[in-house]
Amino acid sequence: MISKENLKYYVFLAIISILIYKIIDNPMKFFSGISGLASFFSIFLISILFTLLLNPFTKIFEKHLKFSRFLSIITSYIIVFLLLIIGLKLIIPSILETLNNLIKEMPLYLTMLNEFLNKNMSQAKLFETIVPHIQENLNTILNQVVDILTKFSTELVVYIFSITSLLFNVVMAIILSIYMLYDKENISLGFKKLLYASVSKNKAIEIIDFFKMSHDIFYNYIIGKIIDSLIIGIIAFIGFKFILKIENVLFLSFIIFLTNIIPYFGPFIGAVPPILMTLVYSPIKALWVCVFILILQQIDGNFIGPKILGDQIGLSPLWIISSVLIGGSLFGFVGVFLSVPVAAIIKYSLDKYVDKRIHIRDSK
Repeated sequence: MISKENLKYYVFLAIISILIYKIIDNPMKFFSGISGLASFFSIFLISILFTLLLNPFTKIFEKHLKFSRFLSIITSYIIVFLLLIIGLKLIIPSILETLNNLIKEMPLYLTMLNEFLNKNMSQAKLFETIVPHIQENLNTILNQVVDILTKFSTELVVYIFSITSLLFNVVMAIILSIYMLYDKENISLGFKKLLYASVSKNKAIEIIDFFKMSHDIFYNYIIGKIIDSLIIGIIAFIGFKFILKIENVLFLSFIIFLTNIIPYFGPFIGAVPPILMTLVYSPIKALWVCVFILILQQIDGNFIGPKILGDQIGLSPLWIISSVLIGGSLFGFVGVFLSVPVAAIIKYSLDKYVDKRIHIRDSK
């Protein structure tokens, strides 16, 4: 008779064998199916994200202002949407103006770069072969930029459909999150009943504790990361506006805020646009921008981030990089944003499993 442990082993082995066969038989179809499944589950990820973000607001309205559950949820969404609209109304004009200026001034920037190369680098032997090659390709670069902009205008319909699909996912996620917020006690109770009916009491308690721990990691990380990035964006705005006095301050501060949300890679990505956009009109200011961002990220990494986020993640750089790459490839920006807490939960589970197996082995 097959034991329970052996049965689990055989089932796991059968699943792995089927997956390996599917990958070998038709790898493109397999990964396409994985991508479609990831796209489907991204709606649930977004809805969970909305639920985590709005739950504190609904609690405030429900407990302190004595609103009904439904009114608390609607009020929370209205406030969030108003804040989002105000933010977009401030940021979008700055973004459009910056992009329009970049498109108009692109030939001027290339001319300035060409003159700079002729003036400063043509005398150096090291650059005697490099400079002509760069100069020859300036026109090619300009033509490629024009082609990209032309292609964007001709493929506008494709982009519209992509945006429509994204809006559909967001609307569905909002509807799901409203249901989760409104009926969270019954959802939790139903889940607990299912667990107690399916597994032993000790196992059910263990699973419930796991989900509580997961909730705490997700909630603390998401709220903390947004607050941390917002503070860094505000400091960047103050530094760009009043200390360095560079152009496109609002747009560049928004870039710093947005990229700072991305774990590990974000600060490096966010530093590139301010430095490059300042470099074209003032190399000295670009150097100071680089120094300012470096100091800002050091302050964030050593003081602001640890103070807000604490040490609840506890992941090595290898874990963070791997989780960000996998999460981004499967679920896009949402996957990047949620990759670190998911990786922290996986690492916690693996560590717990390893410790348990070692304890069992040593006790024999």
